[in-house]
Amino acid sequence: MVGGGIAGYTAALAARRDGAEVTVIARAPGATALYAGGMEIVDNLESLLASQPHHPISRLGMDGFALATELDSAISILQLALSKEGLKLEGGWRTRGMYADIHGLARPANVVPSTVASGELRSLMGKRVAVVGVPEVGDYDATSTALALKELHGIEAFAAEVAIPDLPPAASLTDLYGRRAPVPKRIKAEWIAYPPGFSNFPDNSFELLASAPSPHGWRLQQAIGLGAIAAEITSFDVGQGRITAARAGDRIFRGDAFILATGRHIGGGLRAGRSTVEPLLGLGVFYEGQAVGALGTRLHHLRYLDPASEMRTGLATDKRLHPLTDDGAAPYSNLYAVGAVLGGYEYSGPCGFGVPILTGWLAGRWAAKQAA
Repeated sequence: MVGGGIAGYTAALAARRDGAEVTVIARAPGATALYAGGMEIVDNLESLLASQPHHPISRLGMDGFALATELDSAISILQLALSKEGLKLEGGWRTRGMYADIHGLARPANVVPSTVASGELRSLMGKRVAVVGVPEVGDYDATSTALALKELHGIEAFAAEVAIPDLPPAASLTDLYGRRAPVPKRIKAEWIAYPPGFSNFPDNSFELLASAPSPHGWRLQQAIGLGAIAAEITSFDVGQGRITAARAGDRIFRGDAFILATGRHIGGGLRAGRSTVEPLLGLGVFYEGQAVGALGTRLHHLRYLDPASEMRTGLATDKRLHPLTDDGAAPYSNLYAVGAVLGGYEYSGPCGFGVPILTGWLAGRWAAKQAA
């Protein structure tokens, strides 16, 4: 397993569950560590299949029922595994809630930490909510957040300042990480909203979603990073249409199957330049089903008009998640590609966690069968 994000973690869970011996190799935390606290899995599965033929989920060639079954299993196993590591998640891909971030803006999510779940905005309607502020922290204003909750969402919110004198000078939200949540005194509120990062919350409370750097992301990365080998894969050994080993300096990792969960630009799975490339094996990089090398200046023009087009660029796979070359061939029978390295979707959009979780889950199972 090359990559230590949520896709690699889910793939490792699936492969181990099916009896495979798994080694996870991670260069460094990637985009997973930046997640704000809300996982978007999928918005409308049937609509996605009907309208987005190049989407990684559509490319699997599975019908809606089969995909739904796999998503149910993957998310259930993922939640169970993370709960054992101390990170409890709630929700599922079939339902979507709206949760406030530290600015009071609504963000959609299917799965959230249990510390966030009670803050679903519709459930707070008609409730009185105290938004905790810390006067020593300069990059967060509880008064503005409470005002946004009131004006944008009709929630009866107000700021409740709680001093923490031992914070360092010019403290930021990151300095709150791991501290016991302070309880405001003499307030009349049904719920207490905390900025992200505290621990040991009172019962009638919830955390707001974060912005980067994200305590929610740190917690998730700590949970999924346990047991991973810190190394950077620089090349692969290949022979007769198969990957035989991955190399990291003078270290060699051999296996029967290999899964690329290397992410995009943050994780190092893709390298941007005049033309975006996959740096380890020279695999094909695609935009809307076409190899980027064949698009030439047209893709540069698209990026100028819409920078998000780069976020839809990535590897393409066959129905078994084998990555393709520019000509559409799958050169390695025991290589799989999963997660954000795949093109055809935006990982900050409604399938931002759905693609890594589902493709990781399936690739882990298929790789385990190949290694048996």
